[in-house]
Amino acid sequence: MVRDWWESRRITLIRERVPAVTPSQRNRRAFEAVAVGLCAASLVGLAGYAYFDSDSPEAEVSAEAPPSVRAGQESSPAQQPKQAATQTAAPSAADTTVAPYSAMDVPEPVAKTAAATPAQSAETKAGKSCFKGVATWAVANSAKSMKKSTACWFYTWGADRAGVKAPKGVEFVPMIHRAATIGDVAKAKKAKSKYLLGFNEPDLGAQANMPVEQALDLWPRLVSTGKTLGSPAVATNGATAGGWLDRFMKGAKSRGMPVHFVTLHWYGADFRAQPAATQLRDYLRAVHKRYNKPIWLTEFALTDFTQGAPRYPSPKQQAAFLKAATKMLAKEKYIKRYAWFAMPTTQSQTGLFRPDGTATPAGTAFSTRPTYK
Repeated sequence: MVRDWWESRRITLIRERVPAVTPSQRNRRAFEAVAVGLCAASLVGLAGYAYFDSDSPEAEVSAEAPPSVRAGQESSPAQQPKQAATQTAAPSAADTTVAPYSAMDVPEPVAKTAAATPAQSAETKAGKSCFKGVATWAVANSAKSMKKSTACWFYTWGADRAGVKAPKGVEFVPMIHRAATIGDVAKAKKAKSKYLLGFNEPDLGAQANMPVEQALDLWPRLVSTGKTLGSPAVATNGATAGGWLDRFMKGAKSRGMPVHFVTLHWYGADFRAQPAATQLRDYLRAVHKRYNKPIWLTEFALTDFTQGAPRYPSPKQQAAFLKAATKMLAKEKYIKRYAWFAMPTTQSQTGLFRPDGTATPAGTAFSTRPTYK
């Protein structure tokens, strides 16, 4: 395909750049020499393009996709609890059948230019990259709260903003939540962000609830967007050999499919700030050691799910953990972004801002943390 394109391009160049000649006007050998020279120049240009565009991208909603609300918290029909006594059935194979993956599914690379696109300029400032974010759903005063938070990015567990209003310049990152929302890839592709997050907690029945093979079969649909892809975000056991994420990452590699960075969730049951931050750090390091990929921590907070109904720390304890954890995250070079769960206090006892836009103790602490890294 590339050779045919360059053959047609060579003919076009000859027609555009070489005047029509006849043997009586100019020696035929001279004409042939010009044509050969132009062809050689075209081939040199192709080689240069391939060299400078060969690097893979660096890893720095649909309204129906439910926000990630933990078990025991108040939930609406659009916000299902993460952990339930019964598991929801996964969509049938007939609903999610896709063509086998091939290299032709990957969009051709776009030539790099010096000028930054709006999405690129929004994620950097003074040579640093966007770092601090929030997970959120539509609530009153969302733009006011997000501005106070000083977050530079957010997501909604879906492919569009789902009614969330944000200040100008705050980046929205889309997600394909589960198999049933795979049709949202077209919507996700239109998002300005160059990133796309994979399935939400496929290892939990109340969330994406997907077998590894199903996730692998659907992954080419995400690849087709041309975006920098974050792995499915497992709820637990991200560093465990033979766990859901481990099997997915090995499967993607064996099929030649890209996963540019790993996304993770973490909730701590130890309400002491520094020990909890250390436990989180150790988990992140173990995941990074196993996959050697950049990491986005897209949900985290202190919540104890080990005793049935969730147990929460005091507001002061939550704020202390947030400070300790974000300080640690800033030091871990492989951590590229994080998002606190969650920005609103509605349906989340770990929230940062109340419906009137006022901050909780955790929200006050969050607002002072560095936005860029």
